[in-house]
Amino acid sequence: MTTIILFGFVQSESMSLVDNLRARDRSLNFVPAGSDGAGELARHEGATAMIWAAGAGPEGPGPLILAAADAGAPVVVLLHSFSLNGVDAARGNIELSFPPFNPEEVLLRIRIARGRAAGPHASNVIRHGELSIDRDRYEVMLSGRKVDLTYKEYELLKFLASNPSRVFSREALLRSVWEYDYFGGTRTVDVHVRRLRSKIDDVRNRFIETVWNVGYRFRPPDDSSDAT
Repeated sequence: MTTIILFGFVQSESMSLVDNLRARDRSLNFVPAGSDGAGELARHEGATAMIWAAGAGPEGPGPLILAAADAGAPVVVLLHSFSLNGVDAARGNIELSFPPFNPEEVLLRIRIARGRAAGPHASNVIRHGELSIDRDRYEVMLSGRKVDLTYKEYELLKFLASNPSRVFSREALLRSVWEYDYFGGTRTVDVHVRRLRSKIDDVRNRFIETVWNVGYRFRPPDDSSDAT
């Protein structure tokens, strides 16, 4: 479980965001900081601080950010304006998010902050031929160029590439990648696969293979089976 210490999360809007984040990633454990935020960070080694700036009090989020950064925690700050007054983003490992607060973007900010805090020795890269997926930086590179993917395209590619040659039905992909966040049925998978192929497949690479009447699999470059 990944522990997220919540600072300033008292308004209904902020708690609704927490509910959405929890539904999308069940590995997250959210703990309200209460009056002893520094103590909560100390008790939960490796925790991430997430600060709702609008609930930070009259002094603003600055003191909370500095306290969390000084404690060595990665910090995600949800700012309600584009003003950075009182926010020293160079003080520590800090990610900023601005409204509207999209749950998927906030999850990405959390993962980037945690990945950066883990340091270069914890590099977590999936490599298949000329394709690399950096799970810490949320970057996909193909033949030396960066591939721009949406969040779901990235998650789908990462899931398939983490299980090379294994065939997944569309229903299994919906459960594993979309979890509770889908409404389009199995056609959603087909649409995302088509978009992924348009971005990563070329005359030399055909990474995602259709297995007729079953679903899809990731085809490593050294796989000699015929792709569709």
